[in-house]
Amino acid sequence: MNNQQYSSGERNHYFYGKLMTVRDFESEQGYFNDKRRLGNRMLHGAGIVSGLGVLLMDNQTFSLEAGMALDYLGREIVVSEPCVKHLSVIKGFDDIRENGAVYLGIAYKEELKEVTFSVASSGKNSGVSQEFNRVQEGYELFLTTRAPNPANLGVDNILYDLCPVYDDGSVSISLQIPKFVNTDNRFFATVIFEKRNVAAPVHFSFLIKSDLFKGDSGEKSVRVEYAETEVSTYKKFTLDYSMECGSVSDDFADITIPKESFALSFGSKKGGTLEKDITRPVEVTARPLRDVVTEAYYACHFDELLSAREDQAIYLAKFHLITNQSTYFIEKIERNPFHQYLPSSQLLSLLQTIEKASVHKEATQEPLPQVTESNAVRPSGTPSQVITGVESINLGVAPKVGRNYYSHEFIHGLGAGNVCVIVAVENSGGQGTGDTLIFGGENLFPSGEFSLAAPSAVAGAMVNARKGTLQLGIRLLEKTSQQILKVRWWAFMPSNEQAGGNENIADGFIRVVVQPNTANLEPLQQIRFSATIEGTSSQEVNWSVVEKNGGTIDRNGLYTAPTVEGVFEIQAQSVKYGMYKASAYVVVGKE
Repeated sequence: MNNQQYSSGERNHYFYGKLMTVRDFESEQGYFNDKRRLGNRMLHGAGIVSGLGVLLMDNQTFSLEAGMALDYLGREIVVSEPCVKHLSVIKGFDDIRENGAVYLGIAYKEELKEVTFSVASSGKNSGVSQEFNRVQEGYELFLTTRAPNPANLGVDNILYDLCPVYDDGSVSISLQIPKFVNTDNRFFATVIFEKRNVAAPVHFSFLIKSDLFKGDSGEKSVRVEYAETEVSTYKKFTLDYSMECGSVSDDFADITIPKESFALSFGSKKGGTLEKDITRPVEVTARPLRDVVTEAYYACHFDELLSAREDQAIYLAKFHLITNQSTYFIEKIERNPFHQYLPSSQLLSLLQTIEKASVHKEATQEPLPQVTESNAVRPSGTPSQVITGVESINLGVAPKVGRNYYSHEFIHGLGAGNVCVIVAVENSGGQGTGDTLIFGGENLFPSGEFSLAAPSAVAGAMVNARKGTLQLGIRLLEKTSQQILKVRWWAFMPSNEQAGGNENIADGFIRVVVQPNTANLEPLQQIRFSATIEGTSSQEVNWSVVEKNGGTIDRNGLYTAPTVEGVFEIQAQSVKYGMYKASAYVVVGKE
């Protein structure tokens, strides 16, 4: 019954006096199993139907929740009750040789059980008179360091072209574009960025060019640029860039990434380059996209939808491992990294109801009233803005007393100039936000005497006034088993360092621009937004989240997603000219 082929449609024919053998009963079971599995695969697809969440218990153990999935042969995988597993006992763990990403998968498995006596088997050559009375359907967990091709895990490749741009094992950049677009309509080019076990901040940029498609600025190219300010060892996110199709129909247009436009750097070190231009065709049509995609789906070969490829499996989680000679620990976990959810008809009906009821907001621009010298606002004598944030400093596997540890250099958000910084160690033991902040050091508050989770440490900060950046550091004063310390910082610019004088308004208008304008995040994941105010030198903005339960954002634009899924609006409002604001949108969903 663990077969990977479907029956030819042959079933038993019964008549009085028919002698039933093992072959007949196996054919009976196989016929109905194969028919059901064929229907599962072709009518429903493959993926997680319900549950099967993966939760970290500690840095070496995870819990698998109960749930159900359909694999790529239509077989039901059912986990009837939760279980706790040590990562080291999972199949494939011994093949892990270095730090990096490890995927946790689940596969259908059958086992024979319930030994019973068999008269007929005693005549076999082996002389064994025992057989198994039952077949137990179950599952098997496995680990692999080989990432599958996402195009093989669903039918998205019918509508979208996932184009690899750059991948050196540590950084992956891909571009997803639609294969079909409508005449005189807009579409999104999505940049997918993933960072794997890289400690340095990453910066990359390139152009997306086309003779037919235009960006928001009206030019025949879109500039993609990303500079990492919230540095983490592992990161994955998407950036959407809107493009507009011209009036041509029933034709093909190329989207190209010129090799000379691509630039990549890791901190101050330059990264790799592209060997050649990357070009993908896009079909422009006046027909409804639903009709075009439907025809493309039914044009797929039956075997292509039916046969399971080597990397077609259900991937429940992606672990980021730090390994040592004798031990390992899980630094981070991503649930359902390839979005292999299989929605039911009830969920689809609910989503359609939400789409009908939703109202899309559009940002409007208003003319700026004339600003004269008499009503221009001057900076006050006190700090106009205090920015705060939290940085995680990695201590490694075996932290040493007396050693210095540093964060990565990041942009503090107040611009160039001398900035005052206050720092404190969070009493959190590396697990979320603590309820106590420890200022100073030199064993004033030893953890043993005051029952503190965080070890005694001295924290400091270094400001680069020219670049407008900040770097934090700590010196460990006592032994600890923690691998991460969180340091909270506050930064403000003294009044004598702030620019004075009257405000000059360019061309009589102001426009607020937020980058990125859209983002896809997991629950509790973070991303930093930036805002520029065109038409004025006053660049200060107030950040806010429109929805009540839509997450939080600090004064430096660092957004933390909520625990619930949904689409949330992030708003940047000019401090000086409060009537001018712009929005960005975040899609929060579990992977």
